[in-house]
Amino acid sequence: YGAERTILIKHEAYPYRLPAFDAPPRYIYFSSVGEDSLPFHHEIAAYVKAHPETRLVFQPGTFQIRLGHEALKDLYAVTEIFFCNKEEAQQILNMKETDIPKLLKGLKALGPQIPVITDGPKGSYALDGAKDNGSIWFMPMYPDPKPPVDRTGAGDAFASAFTTAIALGKSVEEALAWGPINSMSVVQYIGAQKGLLSQEAIGKHLASAPAK
Repeated sequence: YGAERTILIKHEAYPYRLPAFDAPPRYIYFSSVGEDSLPFHHEIAAYVKAHPETRLVFQPGTFQIRLGHEALKDLYAVTEIFFCNKEEAQQILNMKETDIPKLLKGLKALGPQIPVITDGPKGSYALDGAKDNGSIWFMPMYPDPKPPVDRTGAGDAFASAFTTAIALGKSVEEALAWGPINSMSVVQYIGAQKGLLSQEAIGKHLASAPAK
């Protein structure tokens, strides 16, 4: 309805297994999978624990959130970057808490070093627990050049840009500026892929970003 949408999900039954890596990857980005995948979560957790040079980025989907954090505690424990929205954080933590810094600290207590919470047009927050003992950063949304067409993929666009920035050696503060720019562009188009920006394009938007 308008720029909002309801997505119906039906996962196919896949034989979820990690590939035989020639060398440990720098990052594993893990997101939505089907309901028959619980052992796969434990396989990933065991791999990352055995290969600390591999950083895990976790953006849970509907099934993973519904499982609860206790069922996936080994995965949360080895996660470096974690993404969810405010409502998902409340569900994961089984809390009605509305204060996002408190929700971030709740997620951090589960294991993720850099939990990130998005709150739609109200902006996004990140707790930098990997380097400086828990500074919390806030970033307002990047101004839309025109009204959004379709919000599908906005969270994925945000998370992928944030992760890329961290992988390139940027700080959490800088990464938090990249995410909203990618989201702003994606919501101007139908679908989750058109509108994704290159590093160069994100840089141009950063250069022309408003002061506040």
